[in-house]
Amino acid sequence: MTTSRPTGAKIRRSAGPQAASPAGTVALAAALGLLALSGCFERESGPGPTFSYHTTPAATAAQRVAVLPFASAERIGRSAWTVNPAMTASLRELGSHEVVAVSRDSIADLLPGDVFSVNSITTAQLLGLRDRLNVDAVLLGRVEQFDSFDPIAIGLTCHLVSCRDGQVLWSATGHFDGRRDDVQRDLRRWYEHSIGYANPNLSGWTVALQSPAQFTRYVCDRLVATIPWQAAGR
Repeated sequence: MTTSRPTGAKIRRSAGPQAASPAGTVALAAALGLLALSGCFERESGPGPTFSYHTTPAATAAQRVAVLPFASAERIGRSAWTVNPAMTASLRELGSHEVVAVSRDSIADLLPGDVFSVNSITTAQLLGLRDRLNVDAVLLGRVEQFDSFDPIAIGLTCHLVSCRDGQVLWSATGHFDGRRDDVQRDLRRWYEHSIGYANPNLSGWTVALQSPAQFTRYVCDRLVATIPWQAAGR
């Protein structure tokens, strides 16, 4: 299933199970073309910000998933490191996978180099991650934008890649700017449903516009919501 919400990303499209290329690599750049063919994701409670995503039924077939530390575009600092725990929490809460968080301290040993800077990951690297982490797939990501001050704006690109054959199971890319009316409306719905009822605040939902941690979790929740849901361990 492909869908569109205007924004950009990177990997390789596959109509079915994807074998390694002759060079033994999975080209991350080709996934951007895949996202360009996508459709539109909107929540039942009303239209929200649009972003591009591609998903397959196999996205929930991967029972155990490792979330690798997100790479960052140039001039993005350590404040963007909040993305990893937020994405890990969002994926766990989805309930479709067992989720393993990989720390930044261990990633250099597990996966040398930045796979996004070279736009590829080798099948040998995927098999190594599978064996060492005991996972079926890995979630790779890149922080394209991270403005942690008022207004907050975050752009992410994510790819869920099978460790078995390099197939791209799910991809999403989106830019969420806190100045936009559609983002604010959707953020309010998310806050009132996810946080507000349990943590009342005098500022209400607008507190999330000043909280990089809450805004990041909102973005991750919205992207992950495009993965088809199926209970883990089925």
